[in-house]
Amino acid sequence: MVLLLSKISALFLALLLLSGCAAIVGHKDSLHSFEKVLKSSECDYSFVKKKIEDGDDVVLWASQGGSLGRNCFDYYKSNLFFDKAEELYKTDVDLKSNIAQTKSGISSILINRNVDDYMGNVYEKVMINTYKGLNFMALGDFANARVEFNRAIDRQRRAKEYFEAEIKEARRLNSEDRNYHKAQNRDTQKAIYGEFRDVFGGFEAYPDFINPFTTYISGIFFLLDRDYARARDLLKRSVAMQPKNRQIRADFELADRLSGFYEKEKNYLWIIYESGQSMAKKEIRIDIPLFIFTDKVHYAGLALPKLYARASSYDFIQVEDKQSEMIADMDSIMKVEFEKRFSLISLEATLSLIAKTYIQYELHKSSPVGGFLGALYQGLTNRADVRSWTALPKNFQSLRVELNENPVIIRDDKGRVISVVEVETDRDALVYIKSSSRGDIRVHRVIRRR
Repeated sequence: MVLLLSKISALFLALLLLSGCAAIVGHKDSLHSFEKVLKSSECDYSFVKKKIEDGDDVVLWASQGGSLGRNCFDYYKSNLFFDKAEELYKTDVDLKSNIAQTKSGISSILINRNVDDYMGNVYEKVMINTYKGLNFMALGDFANARVEFNRAIDRQRRAKEYFEAEIKEARRLNSEDRNYHKAQNRDTQKAIYGEFRDVFGGFEAYPDFINPFTTYISGIFFLLDRDYARARDLLKRSVAMQPKNRQIRADFELADRLSGFYEKEKNYLWIIYESGQSMAKKEIRIDIPLFIFTDKVHYAGLALPKLYARASSYDFIQVEDKQSEMIADMDSIMKVEFEKRFSLISLEATLSLIAKTYIQYELHKSSPVGGFLGALYQGLTNRADVRSWTALPKNFQSLRVELNENPVIIRDDKGRVISVVEVETDRDALVYIKSSSRGDIRVHRVIRRR
């Protein structure tokens, strides 16, 4: 008996060591710590740099660092962070590596997804190139901005193919698990999906893996860069996605006229408004009746990530009598992809539940102490993966005004002045405003086409 207990204890300790800290406590505290850094005006990069130097979810923290750099108006540093994330996406995370990492995901069934490197979402990959393009515009480097917007559009074009291949391979590997059919139990999946009804609905219906903002802002970039044919093509796609959107239609009509060699008589200021905080993930626990799997263990907890809405900011911004109009709802984009991934998330969580419960049961048959240790291990590692790029906004909006006089006075949805922008009237320009919450306003410098 003593020998048996020592073996059980050794196994338990080995599993805990293998799991690591993240598998037990998750990533919630790290994400909250970063939120404080992002909202401050100190531009302290030490937290993000430490994460990257330690090799801790480099894709995630490089993306967060890129957002921090933009918040601090350090576009060069921001792009260095984004470059790091994109470099890993190209080498370690895109299709072939996603499939390889899926295998490590299968091995994490006995622990949880928190032990795997963060692999990101399609919308995050697209936004990296979008922000890099905006950063290069702010630096006056339109040549490199063009490269990044083209890459962002190309990522969207290839996204569906990559995603479907990744999910197909993950399902194939999961189907080799001996508990696969038990995990597909209708009553179990019904209980799980019942907790997510509010997530799987109430969102804008955009084409799969397309961020309308990326398509739109790329079109505006090409307008500013005087490539009117390319601008027309992209804004035509934007109109096709949202035919009733007055701002998109007006910009398409402008590009259409200019691409037909219409003589431009006026100059314009585009004001892009990034509003609020995107949805984030929280952990929820669901009790599953395990008599479905065994008559010896009656229930255990299941941990799953769930999207929840976060702070909004001003409903719109305005100049004189013109209000900004929504171009893309980032929350909807996240919901669509989360819903597409959820069947796999649910399946893997259920496989983990069954495997750990059987281990607990077998250990209990050998010794009550073993069963206790198995239950303790199951409780400690019953954690959901709540990681995501939390620095993204709730939505993107746009407003275009004629450049007739200086300065341009920008007001919030209550009519209060939030920015006074000095801009030359002899050329088109763009101002980018980010407001995560009311009172928190970052006005990026005016971008002008020379």
